[in-house]
Amino acid sequence: MRRCRVLVAFIGATVVLAACAGGGDNESVAELVSVSSQESASTSTALAQPDDTFASLAAAVEGAGANCLVIEREGRVVGEWLWQGFGPEALQEGFSTTKSVAATLVGIAQDQGKLSIDQPASDFITEWKGTPSEQVTIRQLLSNTSGRFHDVVTDYAQLAFLEQDKSSFAVALGQQHDPGTRWVYNNAAVQTLEVVLERAVGGSVASFAKQNLFDRLGMSSRLSLDGVGNAGLFAGMQTNCRDLTALVRLYLAGGEVNGDRIVSSGFVDEALTPSSEVNEAYGFLWWLNTRGTVQSSAEGSTRQGVSLLGALDEDVFYASGACGQVAMGFPQDELIISVMRPVESTSITALAGCGAVNMESVVADAIAPLLEQLRQ
Repeated sequence: MRRCRVLVAFIGATVVLAACAGGGDNESVAELVSVSSQESASTSTALAQPDDTFASLAAAVEGAGANCLVIEREGRVVGEWLWQGFGPEALQEGFSTTKSVAATLVGIAQDQGKLSIDQPASDFITEWKGTPSEQVTIRQLLSNTSGRFHDVVTDYAQLAFLEQDKSSFAVALGQQHDPGTRWVYNNAAVQTLEVVLERAVGGSVASFAKQNLFDRLGMSSRLSLDGVGNAGLFAGMQTNCRDLTALVRLYLAGGEVNGDRIVSSGFVDEALTPSSEVNEAYGFLWWLNTRGTVQSSAEGSTRQGVSLLGALDEDVFYASGACGQVAMGFPQDELIISVMRPVESTSITALAGCGAVNMESVVADAIAPLLEQLRQ
């Protein structure tokens, strides 16, 4: 195994990585291109102009290095921006936004009667039978309160970059804390949900995702596979701003889109509700803006009586990934904002250089003064 010099960057709610090399430069300055949601950048048709209301938000995320931005309000796209030659349907690494997809897949499997989130994960991960992990529930894996082993090098270097069979590696890690007693942002624990799902549905998780979620929402996203064919659930989804918007739209609509019930409203409600008392800023692999006891990183300190994005309403929720991938839902305003930022995901040096971007805070600071105007 290679020795790694650990470089940890906290991007809002997400720890980025442990790297084996030095930093990189992700400066990105590009001329703004505006397009409508109905047209591809490859066509020659005239492109619609976005709502000027959001020009300041677009400028803020462009300045933070974004390459795409989609804003949807009341079910209608009111602006789509592309920078750096990025096409509206091109896919790129979504990092931990994948986790919110993982939660949705678990909810769908539960709706199909293939599992219950309150049953022990060891009903499927039989390798945990007779071990301290035997009583870890699927709910606790969704809540990041499983107590499964975590440290930075294991989670961000070995799991993310070195292991070919990521699911087996994650399953083989031990139990560090009693289940339900601590909140830890634990990539390996989330990856064990791949084993749960594969055994529960009796087949490929990537195929299950395509058939039951991506295709039904009109998403072109796909789950990446590791060296032995396991779908990445802690990270690895190839996606874009349009698809992330579709995912958030599903949750704003209570799990049903255009009359098609994708996931139960009960699961959606639970997913967007604080899933533990030890971190009220976290649902089922979704970040929440709930005020209370909050923790924003794997090894971060706990704060009391605050919310992660204090200027915004407490019902705001979001998927967040390393290097500036964010998809936010604003229920009160029927508003969705999805932003992505480019990074070479196979390059450790490029990843190490992306940690200065806190895109959810950029979005929050820019949208907060606009919300009053939107509500008039």
